[in-house]
Amino acid sequence: MHIEKNFMDNIFNTIMDVKGKSKDNVKARMDIKEYYQRKNLELVTIINDKIMKPKAPYSFMLEQRRSICQWFIGSKMPDGYGSNISQCVDMKSTRLFGLKSHDCHIIMEVLLPIIIHMLPDYISNPLTELSIFFKDLCSSKLSEDALRRYEDNITIILCKLEKIFPLSFFLFYGTSSTPSTLRS
Repeated sequence: MHIEKNFMDNIFNTIMDVKGKSKDNVKARMDIKEYYQRKNLELVTIINDKIMKPKAPYSFMLEQRRSICQWFIGSKMPDGYGSNISQCVDMKSTRLFGLKSHDCHIIMEVLLPIIIHMLPDYISNPLTELSIFFKDLCSSKLSEDALRRYEDNITIILCKLEKIFPLSFFLFYGTSSTPSTLRS
């Protein structure tokens, strides 16, 4: 459940472009130029040597972020299903805070596919597949065949996500900014 919470935090904070929490920051964009060669995500130098970070296709616009937060504020959960997520919404910074692991579990498996429908299909489909993967993995019945299928599927899903998100999206706390395989 903690891995699911980490994934949900990374996904949600990145698509909502939460300042200080998003995995899409200036250092990640510098890595994109060095390792990925994705021109649409590279930092751009503008007048007076100021650096601008172009909007990523996997992040929502301000109005979309506000509507998502409004949706969370207005959402009602059945008693005992989850905590009152509406109390965890910060409209000013358009982010969620103070979520418990179970709240992240509900968002990741049930609510995320609803939220990401506004993103392009090539972004929303792998995220929906990841959501389904966690839902299947956390189901009450598991078979050996299903686990083998999940093992194969998660590799494909992660490859799809690597094509969309920056490298830093896949690095968790306590790791360096670039993996040793990429260092010279």
